Amino acid sequence: MKKTLFTTAACILLSASILGACSNNETANEAKPAVSSTATMPVIEATATPEPSAAAPAATEAQEPASPDDSGPLASERPKTQAFGEQEGGVSGQEGTLEQGDGYSLYVFKDFTLDAQSGRLSLTDDPAYYAQIEHLPSGYDLTALKQQGQTELSAIGKVSDHSGELFEHPLGFAELYLQATGDKGIEDYMVWKNQAGEAFLFRIHNSKGELSNQFSPWVMVSLATLEKN
Repeated sequence: MKKTLFTTAACILLSASILGACSNNETANEAKPAVSSTATMPVIEATATPEPSAAAPAATEAQEPASPDDSGPLASERPKTQAFGEQEGGVSGQEGTLEQGDGYSLYVFKDFTLDAQSGRLSLTDDPAYYAQIEHLPSGYDLTALKQQGQTELSAIGKVSDHSGELFEHPLGFAELYLQATGDKGIEDYMVWKNQAGEAFLFRIHNSKGELSNQFSPWVMVSLATLEKN
């Protein structure tokens, strides 16, 4: 009888334990939130592409620069002719014509001829009256040129030195001005610079004949207009 009661009590306790466990599982399942099967997608805002503004200026094509007018004279050009006034001794003025030499230009008067190849400016009626023109390079040796000039002129006669300021003379100033007088006339050996600092060497021969007065004033005026091209 006791054995039967013990067995019955054990069964009751086992049943109670099973019921308690089931009750706890149901409670846990109710407390647990349901998991959504749908993944959360990030929200992407749609960005509208701005349309081109109607007020925006249209792209302009690059304009080609206007080509310079080749018909006009250059600023450095000198007039083709130029009038020169009365010279010392009452010599009437006249008009000179611009001519080109070897790398330089100068005004030449009606009684003169310029040989551009040889650099000789002479009287047309008598080429024995002439000025030989030589353009000097920068850095020329003035001392050496003076020695050369003295050697050349000493064969003609006594050499005199008139270098420096030249009063009432078209050239105005000469770095070197040597002169000698002989049977055939007067020889000048000169180194002269224009206002631009361009240096020239002149060998001038004046035969001292009938055409001397025609040659002497105007050859110096011509030389004073020398400019390098």
